[in-house]
Amino acid sequence: MLRISLARNSMASPWSLRTLTTTRSTTLSRPSAPQRFVPLLRSCQAQTRFPSPLKQARSYSTHPNPTGGSQYTLADGSTSLSTAPRYILFRVPTPFQAIVKPILVTAATSFGVFATAAYVWERQQVTLIKRIQAWRSSSRSERPSAREFVQAQSEILQEQWGNLLERYRWIQQIGIPVELQKMLFMMRSRWMELSPGERTVWSLIAVNSVVFGAWQVPRWAPFMQKWFMHDPSSSRSITLLTSMFSHQHLWHFGLNMFALHSFAVPLHDQMGREQFLAFYLTTGVTASLASHLFTVARVPWAKMIPSLGASGALFGCISSTAYMYPDASVYIIFLPFLPIKIPVALGAMMGLDLVGILKNWKMFDHYAHLAGSTFGLAYMYAGKDLVWTPLQQKAIELNKDAKLFGKGVPTETKAAVRPRSSSVIEVTSENATDKEERLAKDLLQARVDRIKGWWNSKGN
Repeated sequence: MLRISLARNSMASPWSLRTLTTTRSTTLSRPSAPQRFVPLLRSCQAQTRFPSPLKQARSYSTHPNPTGGSQYTLADGSTSLSTAPRYILFRVPTPFQAIVKPILVTAATSFGVFATAAYVWERQQVTLIKRIQAWRSSSRSERPSAREFVQAQSEILQEQWGNLLERYRWIQQIGIPVELQKMLFMMRSRWMELSPGERTVWSLIAVNSVVFGAWQVPRWAPFMQKWFMHDPSSSRSITLLTSMFSHQHLWHFGLNMFALHSFAVPLHDQMGREQFLAFYLTTGVTASLASHLFTVARVPWAKMIPSLGASGALFGCISSTAYMYPDASVYIIFLPFLPIKIPVALGAMMGLDLVGILKNWKMFDHYAHLAGSTFGLAYMYAGKDLVWTPLQQKAIELNKDAKLFGKGVPTETKAAVRPRSSSVIEVTSENATDKEERLAKDLLQARVDRIKGWWNSKGN
């Protein structure tokens, strides 16, 4: 039987960890200052029940190593000596590290992303308004019309196509092969033809793809386990955020990215890029926090399982879409011929997660799923008025060019702007008339057709 005990040492190292077996005894030297433990237990059996997480702040703890290794591994990923067989040594975090710190990190992250999103949104609106005022023959103080906003956005898109041509000419000068030039041009043109929602979603998929690729490199596994997998028994809280971009297995990555592309695009079209990204990140980190707190409260330290994945944020997107489109239907990937109403599908998934919690299923993080769904519904019900609109107002008040907005304060973040009788500016693509939208799209499509025709003639 393996037994762990603490012994007082008269040398410079006042505490040492001694491993006692039937045949040998090995003493581990004192770790460096950042890894130093404060021992509270004089001895403990390796197979005994561990103390409750909130009752024992710091202690030496061991549990069987499923990999069958022969090293003592500390909570920060470093190893000590390789003489003790099949046991892992880790430090139980303090109540501050286990509860208070994750809550503070989540609150700071949520406020930071929403404040940044409001600032970026305000700067983009100012850019559009200044462009519109430059067209006018005289300096008028009234708010721009919906037609002017559509024309300004169309002009920006045309400038982006012009910049694409300039980059192509630069590529020609440096001697890149013609086939590669054509491939780069078509990739960039295809990207610019995507809607703003599709661009944002594909950018998120690209970030998740990079992290997924890093998981496939065995040499990087220790780094990925430390910084892209959230372990409630560690004192690292940044992984509440980074773990939502992390997927180890192809099936997990594929299903989550398919769901992201399916539900995030319509949600983005309603919210706008800035508000959607803030909502997505906040939902993910909040779901991770809920899973962390429930795990700390209910699961012994030795039985805690690290978690990762974007499921919490995705469940928030699904519940928000169900709130906005209650009459819409979805199709299950395994039953593509059977349409299901989104609220029904959401209720079934939340019920399945509740059963998973009661049955103690461990394959999925059911706490994160339920927390993400609940947060999405709560945000759509009241969060936009309580969080996003006040931040927009504050961003405009802090801007020296706030007079450009007139007396109104924007309440939404979408594609075009229409003045309302209540002196409130609502940013939405649906507010522009169909004629104005068709005009802007026709102008842009004509520009795109001319560029493609020029490219085809150049390639021939």
